[in-house]
Amino acid sequence: MIRQEKMPFQLDRPVFVKRPFQSWGRQLKKGDEFKWKEIGVTEEKTLILYREGFIYHNSEFEIERKVGDGLEELDVDGLHGLVDSINDKVNSKTKSDAEFQKKKCKKSKIVDKQRGLIRSWRRNYGHMET
Repeated sequence: MIRQEKMPFQLDRPVFVKRPFQSWGRQLKKGDEFKWKEIGVTEEKTLILYREGFIYHNSEFEIERKVGDGLEELDVDGLHGLVDSINDKVNSKTKSDAEFQKKKCKKSKIVDKQRGLIRSWRRNYGHMET
């Protein structure tokens, strides 16, 4: 019999409920995505939940539910199109060119770097995208 090792906890991947539990006044059922970063659960507490078997990574759920920000599916042209639309919104909401230059989303020809720039921009100025 082959012994399978449990996948180590990965901060950048979504986790799903394996055993039902309650968090932040909400009852989580088996199969629910546990959005720990969004609801303010610390990394340490999330790691404990993972180690104790309450949550786990599930590649099938990630694909099936298309979890994430969707940037992985875009090529460099698609990412640049997204940056252009973001910057159009930023331009309409800023009062000066200096403010626009400070708050705009930067571009890169390197796909992974562009994804990182968009995610960083969303973390800092995401409220301007709506």
